Amino acid sequence: MDIYTKTQIKTNVVTALIVIAMIGMAIWTYMTMRGPHDNAQPEPTNNTTIEMQETVVFPDGDLPFADGLRMANHVTEYELDEFDSGTASEEVFNRDINGDGRTDRITRTRVENGTSHFYYDYKIELNQNGQMVDITPDGMRTTEGAECALQKIRFVFKPDFQIIKISRPWSESWTTPTLATKTVYGLVNNELRVASTTPLKTVCNVEDLF
Repeated sequence: MDIYTKTQIKTNVVTALIVIAMIGMAIWTYMTMRGPHDNAQPEPTNNTTIEMQETVVFPDGDLPFADGLRMANHVTEYELDEFDSGTASEEVFNRDINGDGRTDRITRTRVENGTSHFYYDYKIELNQNGQMVDITPDGMRTTEGAECALQKIRFVFKPDFQIIKISRPWSESWTTPTLATKTVYGLVNNELRVASTTPLKTVCNVEDLF
């Protein structure tokens, strides 16, 4: 075997060893990054909270009425008297009503009378230089019943603050349909004034007109 052949064999052996070493390094790197149990579930930590929420599906036409206030910032519940009447709850909603960057306040109070009839009373206050000023128009309360609502109120905050009130008069019985009227209130110089009044249609439940 000549010198050239010996040199070529040594070169081939060295090259093969280098290739084997590189493959070994690649396998080791992959296994290190992959971890020993790639399919193992992570251990739970104290910082993880899993909440199971039930999805409530309402049938068509059976959605609960929303007055536009959404979640309250503070809620106080009261005990009713022996006749199940009186103030049941008071909810406070902190909202910027007039867009001046200061937090104003809307208070919704539920009052029961021991029957299927009750009402929500609304109070609207503006934050003027740190003082809460009551700007509530007359008649800011609902008239609720098991069969029909005679008056309902909805608050709208965008693009401008408005209050929509739809009401109808009582006649003969609670369920006797009468002509409903839509009244819209808007802010004018930090006062709530009637912007429009529109006759709608004869109904039993005014919720159907929102």
